[in-house]
Amino acid sequence: MYDLVATTNWGLEDICGEEVRRITKYNIDVDVNKIFFRGNIEDIYIINMTSRTIHKLIIVLYRGRFNDLNDIYKIAKNLSYVEYIKPDQSFAIRTVRTGSHDFTSIEAAAKIGKGVIDSYMMDTGVRLKVNLDRPDIEVLCLIRNEELIIGINTTGDSLHRRGYRVYNHPAALKSTIASAMLMYSKWRGEPVLDPMCGGGTIIIEAALMARNIPILKFRRDYAFRKLKIHDENLYKKISELVWSKVNYGYYEIYGFEISPKHIHGAYENLVSADVNDTVKLFLRDAIKIDSYIDLDPKYIIVNPPYGLREKRTGYVEELYRKFLESISDIYSGLTLTLITAAKQKFLKTALEIGIKIIDVRHVMHGRLETAVFKCIL
Repeated sequence: MYDLVATTNWGLEDICGEEVRRITKYNIDVDVNKIFFRGNIEDIYIINMTSRTIHKLIIVLYRGRFNDLNDIYKIAKNLSYVEYIKPDQSFAIRTVRTGSHDFTSIEAAAKIGKGVIDSYMMDTGVRLKVNLDRPDIEVLCLIRNEELIIGINTTGDSLHRRGYRVYNHPAALKSTIASAMLMYSKWRGEPVLDPMCGGGTIIIEAALMARNIPILKFRRDYAFRKLKIHDENLYKKISELVWSKVNYGYYEIYGFEISPKHIHGAYENLVSADVNDTVKLFLRDAIKIDSYIDLDPKYIIVNPPYGLREKRTGYVEELYRKFLESISDIYSGLTLTLITAAKQKFLKTALEIGIKIIDVRHVMHGRLETAVFKCIL
């Protein structure tokens, strides 16, 4: 068994933890931006292949506190890397640092890199090669205030980069946030609508989730395949098992978009994700009541404009008001899950209209602080 940490979105860690718990059946320790748990090599494979809410899965070699840069070097040097790195492989250090320190991320990476080289040299007599651009193995260093985590990246590039997005909407939602919103809403495959679908991320993630299509479909490779502990036969066996659970049923998944350009781009993404046979797109205005009369969704999941670049005063309030009034007039008992950076504007408008807000949480979308609201109409 390995100590593992999965990185995820700030504010949605518990949803990520619940997803991983369903996959592995293990207890999860939820932390800021990440979750901790234990698992074996099979768990490493299946989580990387199927989890919709994690970014990277890391084998933890060290988790504890440190005092200074020299302390970081000593910690890295006292770890063993022989189990994971072959003598002829190259490596690189990737550092993510949060908090105030008297050193930079580059300086921390240099100290850890020296520690890795010195440790491997003591254990094997071999000096590992460094390749910052295309390393065989990535050693990840997560620093948050005085906490230090050193581990081995089993994923490669972040899993939020699904690979199906051929059209990039200027305000695209991160795929892992879209999936977490679907899980947060308790959606289970019922009719669902995104009335401001942009490039289609939410409805694509819904279709992939409903059909149990693994994100493995969109990955060229995984970092774990270069690790010394990798078992290719076991990997192929688990991959076959994952694919055996896919269904290609029809689900009522709908998307509205007012922009012809964006709806064309959304369709390109649907085709790329191979779900255009179960997702229907409509060129419609989300604030007009007649856009909804021929549909009966049980859930609305939406990432509306935040108004951050809008120069017109009151634009966002007017948009939110007309949207909420339209869906309130048509639907009753429907679950609305919405993400916005215009938190107070949405809250004020929703309460004035009489929308019942049952939960709200703060979520970081990149560097933007947003809120996800769960409401009942």
